[in-house]
Amino acid sequence: MTLPFKIDQLPEILPRLLIGTLRERLRKEDIKFEPIVTNGRANAEVHWLFKGEESNGASGAIIRYNKGGYSPLHLHTGFELKYILEGEMHTSMGTVKKNDLILLRPGSVHESWASDIGCISLIIWLEPVKKID
Repeated sequence: MTLPFKIDQLPEILPRLLIGTLRERLRKEDIKFEPIVTNGRANAEVHWLFKGEESNGASGAIIRYNKGGYSPLHLHTGFELKYILEGEMHTSMGTVKKNDLILLRPGSVHESWASDIGCISLIIWLEPVKKID
């Protein structure tokens, strides 16, 4: 199974994401996913909204975990706010589904893996996470 929408529909699925002067809206041609190769993630892609080097450590992104997508055990060094846009993801702390809004506090530790339908989420990290070996 796959997510029940095409990536071109992402701007319509998101709550109205306004950028810049609030007159611009995220457009499908603006969304460029690239593989995530940090912290041991597998079968996952990211569209960066802003990166830590641009914002004193905080980052924001749209993350797509495809079927089989995985994020190994990691420590949150700062707050993370995650909104599930589509699909579902299993974590060592429970399952999260479409329209769930999750707040992870500094010191939280968990791993995540995508369900059979995958997952797309909007994530804001105040500080980077650290992989736990």
